[in-house]
Amino acid sequence: MPPLDTLRPLLPVAAALALLLVAGVAALAHLALRPRDFSTPWKTVLGQLAAASPWRGRDLLFLLMALFCAQLVRRLLPASTGLDVLAFQGVLIVAVGWRMRAKPRPFGAPAPARAVLSQAAVRWLAVLPLLWCVSFSWQILLTALGHAPDFQAAIHLFLETDDPLRRAAFVFFAVVVAPIAEEALFRGILLPLLVRRLGAGIGLGVVAIGFAALHGDVGSFPGLAVLSVALSLAYARTGTLLVPMAMHALFNAANLALILALLRSGALG
Repeated sequence: MPPLDTLRPLLPVAAALALLLVAGVAALAHLALRPRDFSTPWKTVLGQLAAASPWRGRDLLFLLMALFCAQLVRRLLPASTGLDVLAFQGVLIVAVGWRMRAKPRPFGAPAPARAVLSQAAVRWLAVLPLLWCVSFSWQILLTALGHAPDFQAAIHLFLETDDPLRRAAFVFFAVVVAPIAEEALFRGILLPLLVRRLGAGIGLGVVAIGFAALHGDVGSFPGLAVLSVALSLAYARTGTLLVPMAMHALFNAANLALILALLRSGALG
C-alpha cells in the first residue's frame, strides 16, 4: 500500500471526482424525471433533426476536398502541431463557414447563452457516470490483455511542454477550436446525412465510431464513442448544435483540469 504522504496530494483530486460522480447521478435523475425529454422516442427525434437539416452530400464532398487539399499542402511544410491544427480544424471551420452562408438555420435554432450553458452542463454531467464506467472497464480489459493504459498523443504534447504560452494555445485549441470544428463536422453535417441515408440507429453508431476513431487512441475509444452518442442525442433533443459544442468544450476542459491537478500533485511526475 502506498505511503499516506504519497496519497495525501491526491485527496483533493479524488474528492473532486467523487463530487462530479454524485452530480452526474443527480443530473441523470433530473433528466429521467422530465417527461418532455423522453416523450418522443430518440429515433423519431433524430429523424426529425435529419429531415430539417439543410446539409446535403455535395456539402460534405466540398469539405472533404478542402481537407484533402489542405493535407497535400501540409505535407510540403515543416513539422508543427500548429500547422496540423490549421490544416484540419482551421480549414474545416473556414470551409463550413463558407458553405453555411446561404443555409437557413444550418445548425438548428438559435438559443440564449444561459439556456445553452445550463443544458450543456446538465447533459455533460449526466453522461459522466456511464462514460467513466465504460472507460474504467475498458482499461481493465486492455491491461489484462497486456496493453498498458496511456494518454492520447495530444495529451503527451501538452505534458511535454513547460512553456505557458504553448500550454495556453493548447487549451484554446482543445476547449474552443476542436469542439467547434468536430461538432460542426460530426453532429452538424455527418449525423443528419447518415440518419437520412442509413436510419437513426446506424447513423448514430457510424458517427460515434468515426468520432472515436478520429482521436486515434485505443484506450479512449469506447469512452469517446459513448460521449459521441450523448452529444448526438443532445443535439437532437435540444435542437441546437451549440449545446453539444458546449458539452464537448466542458469535457475537454475538465480533462485538462484533471491532468493539471495530477501534475501539481506529482502523480504525473
